[in-house]
Amino acid sequence: MSERVDKFCDGLKVRLNAIEGRVESVKTNVQSLPAKADKAVHDKLEQARAKVLEQKAKAEKARDDLKKWGMEKKAETEAAVREWKAKREAKKLNARAERAEAYAEAAISVAMASLDEAEEAILDALAARSDAEGAK
Repeated sequence: MSERVDKFCDGLKVRLNAIEGRVESVKTNVQSLPAKADKAVHDKLEQARAKVLEQKAKAEKARDDLKKWGMEKKAETEAAVREWKAKREAKKLNARAERAEAYAEAAISVAMASLDEAEEAILDALAARSDAEGAK
């Protein structure tokens, strides 16, 4: 593979490992929460909400980029790509490759933001259940 492809793949591996780490972190936090005091659950919830708010603009941009890429991809027919390859239109093929790489990066960003939102939702549910149990 070319150096550029290797670099792109290495970057994706790092991001995917980060996602895996976040999933494990959320899992560990959720498993330990029932044993924690009510205040600790609410504190974790506030931290999760702050994180989601902090990253909201970045996540929305990534989602917009995904939509944009989807529309561009529809416009690029397989026949057009075959023609670019046959005519060796490197400029068009490179632009397509860069859009595809940007799409992959945006998809990973959306996945990370979704994990943060899922963690917030889980903590919110635990806090709500704790509040309901406390009212009994």
